[in-house]
Amino acid sequence: MVREAERALGVFISNHPTDNARRGRVAISVLLVGLAFVAVAVPVTFAVFSGGGGGSKFAGLLWGGALLGVYGGVSNGLRTLQRHGEVFVLREHGLVYRRTGETRVLPWTAVRSVVDRGQNHALGRLMGWDVHVVIRIRDGGRLLLTGYTEDAAQLATTIRTAVATNTQ
Repeated sequence: MVREAERALGVFISNHPTDNARRGRVAISVLLVGLAFVAVAVPVTFAVFSGGGGGSKFAGLLWGGALLGVYGGVSNGLRTLQRHGEVFVLREHGLVYRRTGETRVLPWTAVRSVVDRGQNHALGRLMGWDVHVVIRIRDGGRLLLTGYTEDAAQLATTIRTAVATNTQ
C-alpha cells in the first residue's frame, strides 16, 4: 500500500539520507561540554554565594553554557535514538519520509507550511543547525529537516518552492 501511494507521487527525483552517526557524535560532544560547564559552575556558584555575591554574572554565564550544552546534547541524543534510518525521498509531486518503523507519504498539498529556522554560520554548520526546517503537515504532524541530512539546503529549497507553488 505504501509503495502504491509513493508511486502516486510521480517520478523519483532524489534520495536524502540523514547522517545519524554524526548527529550522535555531536550529541555526545555537546553534552560533554555542557557537563564541563556544570563542573566549573558548581564551585563558582558556591564561591559567589559564600563570598557576598561578587561574580554572579560570571556564574550565570557558566550556568547558561551548562544548560545549553546539556539541553543540546540530550535533545540531539534523543533524536539519534529515535530516528534510525531516517531518509527523505523527493518525488515529483511530494515527499516520502522514512525512518525505522515509520513511513509518511506526503503530497505537496498535504503540507501546511515550511518554516526555516536555520543558522548558517560556522558553529551552526558544525552542529547541524545550518538547515533547520520544520515541515508542518495539515493533519497536525510535523517533520524536521536538519543539516544532518544529505544535501539538506537544496532539499529545503525544493520543498519550500514546491509547497508554495502547490498551495496557491
